[in-house]
Amino acid sequence: MSQPQDPYAAGGGPGRPAHGVPSSVPTPPAAPGYSAPSAPPAPPASVGSAPGAASSAAPAPGAGASQLSPARAGATLGRLGIGNPLPTLVVGALAYVVALGAALVVIVSALLAVFAAGTGDVTGGADPTGGAAPSDGLGWRGVLGLLGIPAQLVSLASFGSYEMEVDLGFLGSMQMSARSMPLLITAAMVLTAFLGARLAQRRWGSSRVLGAVLWSGLSGFGAALFAVIVTRLTAFSLEEESMGLSLSMHSAGADMFFGTWALIGIPLLLGHLAGMEKPSWWPLVADLAAAPRLALVHALTYALPAGALLLLGGAIGMLLEGNGREVLALLLALPIWGLTALGMLAGMGMLVTPVHVNAQGRVEEFGVERMDEFFWFIDLPWYAWLPMVLLSLLVPLLVALLWHRDREIERGNVLAQVVSWAALPVAYFVGALVLLALVWSGMRAVVPMTGSLVLNAGLAAWTPLVAFFLGLWVEVLARFGAPFVDRFVPGLLVNWFRRSARARRASAAQAAGDGESNSAGYPPRASGYPPAPPAHPSAPSGPPAPPGA
Repeated sequence: MSQPQDPYAAGGGPGRPAHGVPSSVPTPPAAPGYSAPSAPPAPPASVGSAPGAASSAAPAPGAGASQLSPARAGATLGRLGIGNPLPTLVVGALAYVVALGAALVVIVSALLAVFAAGTGDVTGGADPTGGAAPSDGLGWRGVLGLLGIPAQLVSLASFGSYEMEVDLGFLGSMQMSARSMPLLITAAMVLTAFLGARLAQRRWGSSRVLGAVLWSGLSGFGAALFAVIVTRLTAFSLEEESMGLSLSMHSAGADMFFGTWALIGIPLLLGHLAGMEKPSWWPLVADLAAAPRLALVHALTYALPAGALLLLGGAIGMLLEGNGREVLALLLALPIWGLTALGMLAGMGMLVTPVHVNAQGRVEEFGVERMDEFFWFIDLPWYAWLPMVLLSLLVPLLVALLWHRDREIERGNVLAQVVSWAALPVAYFVGALVLLALVWSGMRAVVPMTGSLVLNAGLAAWTPLVAFFLGLWVEVLARFGAPFVDRFVPGLLVNWFRRSARARRASAAQAAGDGESNSAGYPPRASGYPPAPPAHPSAPSGPPAPPGA
């Protein structure tokens, strides 16, 4: 009697037959001691297992949740578009530091201009204390105030006003408030915030719109809070106890706090938005981002030649009169007044927007003539206003050509049509409002036994309205005049405000070329390679015929 053959005797195992056993013989189920690969997980440990086995096999209740909570929180914030805040916070702090550096440039420029003019006195000989020097020197408060002058200038560049209060003892007190923005500092702070945020978004950006709004606002708030504390702590202060005199000067206040917050927070947000990947509907509203850049190009294209001609003519006239030292001082002080003068010229370049100068109060007591007048471009020397008129007529034609070059307007889309007509007028209007606030200067003084004095200078209040119609005129020229000659405009000149459209068209063309290559049987080609050769006309277009057909 033959014995039954063991399927595992010849080296077989569960799931595979032994040598010499036909494959038709079914494999018996796995024994309880074996663990097949497809078997379900092992049951939990029995009560009789080792005491430390259960604790080492499974974590304690709540331990996994506490370990995964930071990751889960990060994933949740990532889904909301809130990424790492560190780059934005660093860029906000860097913007304030760069503004302090620009303030040092302004201080050095003022000192050089004073020494070049030969006065040797930055204050021009004015002494608010009446010539009474403090008996014990400046003191630590005075030294701290001198060291804090850069912070005070940054405060002035952030819409702050410089407050001075002099206590004259029994004579009363004198108060003065002055506001004039050193625009070099403002430009340095704004450009650093914008360019730094755009670079951070493109390289390390993990935030979307919500995160950009949150971290930009927080970074601007932190910079503004730090600025107002530093500005207040470094207030210039002097005291003369023997005569009862005291002097306090600083520019800390609510105006500079909110101004610093806006001048850092808003550029940070715009930089993040500029560095983000554009959505699919972006071409419909792309003109809203390009229009402010064109308005800036328009202003600079007009103001730079007009300002250079005015400066050159004025310098030649002063040299002919023998005032060479004043010319040198004027050039050395260019970082102080240069950008403000360019802003004034950009406003006056509309030909119907004069500069408004107002002097009210007891101005005669201070040697100032009372006035409330408008100064038009025609009041300038002929070598200044004649080029201004020519540039005012020529520059809109040039920027209209730039605006129409490589422009895309989706036909049949109501939103795209509305945005294309409104982008330039709105951008010019908003830009004129910003310009109106930047170039305005004013001073108010209250002197005991003399009276009050109010001086204001700035562009006319109707400047934004004129700028709106100027933007509309450029839009009309771009639509109905530029199409005939814009093909002669080099594409390099429009890269700044049409770069995204050009890149989008290039990527679309490359994607279309790759699709054609794939359909012809060629691998996708990288940019810069020659186009794929077309298929031979005699080659069959369908699938190969079966054998024997």
